[in-house]
Amino acid sequence: MSAYGEDAASNQLSDGATATVAWLSGERRGRTERLGDAAVRIEAAASGAFTIASATASGGDAGVATLQRVRGGCRLDARSKRRVWVDGVAVRAHLLRGGEVVEIENGPVFRFRLYPPGAEAAKSLGDVFTDCVDCARRDGRALWVKAPGLVRDVVRDLATQTSRWFRLGVLAAIAALAAATVYQFQHARDLEQRLAREQGRIQALGELLGRSGTEGLARGRPPTAAADTERRLSALEARSVALGNIIAAVSPSVVFIQGGFGFEDPASGRPLRMVLGPDGLPIEIPGGGPAVTLNGDGPVVEVNFTGTAFVVSTDGLLVTNRHVAMPWEHDPSVELVKALGLRPVMRRLVGYLADAGEPFELGLVGASDAADLALLSCQDVARLRTPLKLASAAPRPGDEVVVLGYPTGIRALLARAGERFVKALGERPDADFWGVAQALARSGLIRPLATRGIVGQVTGEAVVYDAETTSGGSGGPVLNLAGEVIAVNMAVIPRFGGSNIGVPVEHVRDLLNRPGVPGSR
Repeated sequence: MSAYGEDAASNQLSDGATATVAWLSGERRGRTERLGDAAVRIEAAASGAFTIASATASGGDAGVATLQRVRGGCRLDARSKRRVWVDGVAVRAHLLRGGEVVEIENGPVFRFRLYPPGAEAAKSLGDVFTDCVDCARRDGRALWVKAPGLVRDVVRDLATQTSRWFRLGVLAAIAALAAATVYQFQHARDLEQRLAREQGRIQALGELLGRSGTEGLARGRPPTAAADTERRLSALEARSVALGNIIAAVSPSVVFIQGGFGFEDPASGRPLRMVLGPDGLPIEIPGGGPAVTLNGDGPVVEVNFTGTAFVVSTDGLLVTNRHVAMPWEHDPSVELVKALGLRPVMRRLVGYLADAGEPFELGLVGASDAADLALLSCQDVARLRTPLKLASAAPRPGDEVVVLGYPTGIRALLARAGERFVKALGERPDADFWGVAQALARSGLIRPLATRGIVGQVTGEAVVYDAETTSGGSGGPVLNLAGEVIAVNMAVIPRFGGSNIGVPVEHVRDLLNRPGVPGSR
């Protein structure tokens, strides 16, 4: 009998090919043997076991069957009264091809394989699984009993009966996986330690969350300050019938933006989460700020914000500010959190049309590097609302302008809704940042605010005007008295009489004409 581990030179058959037998049942189940002679016989021992011996060896009889090497395969001849099947078909003589399964009556089952001259007699990955599964199928025990043995056999064959290159590749893959696991573990541990050490930066995160929390509903306290702002803005709208017509025509195409961004570990992709106490509430660290972690199942940290955009093309493009589409840029508090090695990621960005009941998802198309502008996309908007017209000429100092947007975000919208709506909303369990906006929309209470003012200065980089607005109005259109966009509202000049800065409309054209933008020329 030829052992599996014998030298390859002694296992070559007549034409230089190598043949093997993989036992699928019986006492030798799971083993593979090479056929080292040109002719071998399968013998049944007195103990009931079956072995392979040289056909020229002395002693014994002709055996149960013989295997004679011939060109292109191996001839199988039955030599006893026992029946023999090849792939389920009864035979007395048969030319075996590689991969065929031989079954002997009241005896073992084996698979014959033939390897070309010079090829390594090693199993492929598919061969390993095929043989191990066939062995398990012929084991009469229950599945749960033989399952561990199947796993063990697969691992054993992969380690001993596959090619040297395959085994080296598996070892390399295991080493790479182990290295990556160790790196991620070390990286996560280092980040956790930094999170614990850098309390100042965690306090900055608390400031971010506190800032976004002002957009939610203050239960039991109607926003009276916002109501005063609303009354003042409404009075400004009512001064001119002409302005009222402009506002009525443009408002349906002005979009209220809601967004939320968080932070994640760039290496593992795991999000930054709140640490919850036994009461299910977020834990605060000494000195203020939330306790955060990259592990656990606490709520994902989300910084909420609002802004304004407007429809600018029939391709579903919206214009807004870059700092609305990417609110983490140039924010000192965000920079402190990023210094921990975390990166900001947008969790959700949606828009609401005036008097529409449901939000729609927004996607970032591109942003300008030269001006505070960005393009967002939503195909649904193009079918519902008319794009605003861009002015062909720049405004002049002294020109009257109208600014539309959503200054102070949800607070101003709640003020317009009235105390009865706010009180009823306060009883709802979903009255959070997202739920409040949806309730306002479904009640038809999302509409932009409008203010008017006078242009004070015009340059190639900015249009300065004194129309009243504030945070949340960023990204709204600045219109001339023909209802054309002359700028995009960008910033408020603090401590300077409510003056504001807009990005000139020429920069909007440049952004729309960039290669890759839908409809660009």
